[in-house]
Amino acid sequence: MNKSLTKILIILILSISISCEKDNFTDPNDPKFGSLEPAMQLNFSNEEQTIDHFGASGGFQDQWVGKWPDASKEPVAKLLFSSGFDSNGNPEGIGLSLWRTYIGDGSIEQSNSGFRASSWFRETECFLDANGNYDWTKQEGEQWFLQKAKEYGVPQFTAWAITAPYFMTKNGYTFRTVGNGNFNCPVDKYDDYANFIAEVMKNYESKGYNFSTVCAFNETQYEWTADVGQAQQSGTKASNAEVAAVSRIMDQVFTDKGVNAKMMIPEAGQLRYLYTGTGNTENQISSFWDTSSPNYIGNLTNLSKHVAGHSYFSNNTTDNSLNQRKSTKTALLNTGAGLDYWQTEYSLLGTAYQQGRDISTLKSIDYAQWMAKIIHTDLVFGNATGWSFWTALNQSTFGDHKERFNLILYTPNSPSQSHTNGTFEAVKNLWALGNYSRFVRPGMIRFEIVDPNYNEVTSVENFMISGYKDSTGKQIVIVANNMTDSARTINFAGYGSDFEIVSDRFEMYTTSETQNLEKSTATYDDGLVIPAKSIVTLTATLE
Repeated sequence: MNKSLTKILIILILSISISCEKDNFTDPNDPKFGSLEPAMQLNFSNEEQTIDHFGASGGFQDQWVGKWPDASKEPVAKLLFSSGFDSNGNPEGIGLSLWRTYIGDGSIEQSNSGFRASSWFRETECFLDANGNYDWTKQEGEQWFLQKAKEYGVPQFTAWAITAPYFMTKNGYTFRTVGNGNFNCPVDKYDDYANFIAEVMKNYESKGYNFSTVCAFNETQYEWTADVGQAQQSGTKASNAEVAAVSRIMDQVFTDKGVNAKMMIPEAGQLRYLYTGTGNTENQISSFWDTSSPNYIGNLTNLSKHVAGHSYFSNNTTDNSLNQRKSTKTALLNTGAGLDYWQTEYSLLGTAYQQGRDISTLKSIDYAQWMAKIIHTDLVFGNATGWSFWTALNQSTFGDHKERFNLILYTPNSPSQSHTNGTFEAVKNLWALGNYSRFVRPGMIRFEIVDPNYNEVTSVENFMISGYKDSTGKQIVIVANNMTDSARTINFAGYGSDFEIVSDRFEMYTTSETQNLEKSTATYDDGLVIPAKSIVTLTATLE
């Protein structure tokens, strides 16, 4: 009897031991039993804005690279516009869904442009000459990039001008000089400027380009004043009253000429100029859409519903960054006019990106993650429907400039307008933008993700995550930016009960110091790991 009891006890002990080993009770990271970290909530039904695009500006630089030999420039276009994959499943390019092109002002055609010699690359041709003749072969480089974008399937374009052509200005230059007042264009030339913009748009539309918007007033808050011979860029200040006066004329011209593109007013130099300020160039949402304002133009037939601002100098602190986005969002909603926010220019101007760090210690991923942080705040707190980088191409390399002001660094074979070729390098910013642009496509809807580990402020300083779904609600995209020094395994509340992923499979595209949108796959049970100091895009199909 004792022997029988002993055998039974031994069998029970062995059974429990084997069961414990099989179920891995001692491993708290076993996915079967969940993570110790609180699960994120994917609120698919809590829908926010519909995404219109992710883009970049050719700026003043594509005019040069666009005239290089095909062997040198074709790879540049591929990096910017391709939505293809290589043999390993890695993206060949970042699949921009908008390209922003400049309407030239003719400064390069003047005998004396008034520019510094070192700023030669910002001088531009103009389709129109002083005698009223149009030459649509001008701006050859810009037009090459437009054509390549269309060939790659970029669905949408926008154009911008920063001044009237030099022969329409008060001082004969494309920048302001002392004594010009505000808008460097006399009242009797407003019609000419409006007709010029309309003709450029009609030309592009006749060639099959889908230009949704055009802005004839860029960063009108700034002085853009220089001594002749010292100018570094074209530009003009303009009061809100002047912008409104020209827009009213342009509205009628667009109607008369049958222009499809809409006038986008304004493109504010900083977000705060959209919703606050007492100067005559500020508080532009109220100035242009408040029906009691003398500058009200909200009833114009050809006015876009997209309101553009630039995210420069809006990020000194996290609180300030979030407040500016929220204030922009609120001001647009309060108009009741159905307006939305496009962020049309951002690069790492100023010093906020340093966050008190020694720049000699910064790596490529630090710049890229800062840019991705700005994209996140514009999308999640400002409800931006469109986001564009300034500028896709840049050739300067002073200081730590290489990682700040471009997606692609180009180097001409001689530092002058006469250069004939050059080389290029894709910097980390390109791939970081691609974590959004390649996968979050036009028409996708942002849905709410709640991360219980962080509040609004701490999330932006540590770990940012946002979600997007297509119109069917089946395809989802999640972008995570882990700025911490530790990897994080993320998990979702209700997975397996409230929702599931087809084949339990996520495709992941990682940008880190050593990776450029590198593809991998993971299952939920195996764990979705966001490496330290990385930006990761997850794509999946809901059951």
